Amino acid sequence: MGSALDQFGRFARPAKQVLSALMNGPRTPYAIRGEANVRCGVDLGPGTLFGTIARLERRALIEVVPTQAAPRAYRLTALGAATLKAQIASFAHHAPASAPVVDRSPAR
Repeated sequence: MGSALDQFGRFARPAKQVLSALMNGPRTPYAIRGEANVRCGVDLGPGTLFGTIARLERRALIEVVPTQAAPRAYRLTALGAATLKAQIASFAHHAPASAPVVDRSPAR
């Protein structure tokens, strides 16, 4: 069974990065981009970032924070938080099995 974000095609990875950037609260697109860079080491370009935000918003995974301030900020919806939680659980489930592959320390 695949991830709920698999339907995003080439935007699946950026969608995970945006959801992760929003896990600690609302952020503006600029702050989302910065958080994704810090968390994932990825610099989301403006086209990818705003395309991903639009897709996540259409699927009700994120929403605009109601405010008159500009620029607008986004936050996770309950569905978005549940999707992110399931994604993290999936990583945790697969982590023990992949640990020997990931560990590239020199043999002693």
